Amino acid sequence: MISFDLDGTLADTFPVILKSFHSTVKQLTGQKINDQQIFDTFGTNEQGMLKKLLPNVSLDTASDIFYQAYEQAHQALRQPFPGVLDLLQALKDHGVQISLLTGKGQRSCDISLKMLGLTGYFKPILVGSPERNVKTDNLQSLLTTQHLAPDELAYVGDATSDIKAAQAAGVHCFSAAWSPSVQLDALQTMNADVYKSVADLQTKLLS
Repeated sequence: MISFDLDGTLADTFPVILKSFHSTVKQLTGQKINDQQIFDTFGTNEQGMLKKLLPNVSLDTASDIFYQAYEQAHQALRQPFPGVLDLLQALKDHGVQISLLTGKGQRSCDISLKMLGLTGYFKPILVGSPERNVKTDNLQSLLTTQHLAPDELAYVGDATSDIKAAQAAGVHCFSAAWSPSVQLDALQTMNADVYKSVADLQTKLLS
């Protein structure tokens, strides 16, 4: 089984995420925040991020506004990275199971998969927590529920946190370095298995 991260791995969703949080905070407080304030809340899902960014606002209210903004912003992003669909289909054709393991919450994950035309590709789909980063827990859960040995599962992600999560679960991480926002030097410092294009990763996985 190959498990995929979503944001920055399957599609360039970070502009959508940032625009949605900027819009939500502005609408509810009248204040502007910078991108770094949003990045500082990464690790939890958007529910956890909203609680940190808007501690004095009802989470239900903030969530309703955020998801409307997220779906609207996603109208500008309707395609995954070039080559992603070919990679997923090639893996399926070779009998490799593909799952999704993201830090997103369920609702934003569903919106992104629908907008990107990726609904139905991944099974199972494991999402993030409002409390903390649970990617290691979710990788360990995949090993258990899918009856896989650690060398029968690999994770594809774009961040150093993905490498750490995979290492903690005893699973190999293929680092995706094709996003415009990728921190290439940081990835290469931590992981020798870095791929600058989806096609290069496909060649590796199917060789």
